[in-house]
Amino acid sequence: MSKCKNVLQLLAVIFTAFILSNGLVPEAAAEQSAGFSGTWIASGQRQTFDFVEGREVGTFKLAGNVSLKEEFAGIEDFWGECVGLSDSVAGSSVRCVWRSMKGEKAYSVLSGQPLKQGVKVIGEFVGGTGSLEGLTGTFNFTWMSTFTDKNQGIFTGNTRDLKGTYKIP
Repeated sequence: MSKCKNVLQLLAVIFTAFILSNGLVPEAAAEQSAGFSGTWIASGQRQTFDFVEGREVGTFKLAGNVSLKEEFAGIEDFWGECVGLSDSVAGSSVRCVWRSMKGEKAYSVLSGQPLKQGVKVIGEFVGGTGSLEGLTGTFNFTWMSTFTDKNQGIFTGNTRDLKGTYKIP
């Protein structure tokens, strides 16, 4: 009986070693967490609305290159697109999508004041796709220079101090 028990234990050890060595047991994915910094140059259309006197309200759609100094989950460049509502009193409500060359997307919500030079904007990552699925984190930047042509509804801006942190489960 003891000999049979030893053979069964040996078979169990061999079977377990076989399973582990052939990768049949899935490995747990390691959580990614890091900081990043870079620049963002964006331009687009802005449309103002007739609202309360002394209060500038409008919608906008911006797009441009997000260039990072450190890789963001293995990605250095994104194309950022944002749509938003700006209000000179209440601030802005903005939704953005950063797309990588491979098609991964990082979704964020921005808040801040109007699109003007010197204005600090705060962002929160609220999800992603592909390798960025489950993305969370925060970032901020300040509009370093801006140009607005109110007659044609054009906005262009850039930042040099884009920085933040992210986590991917």
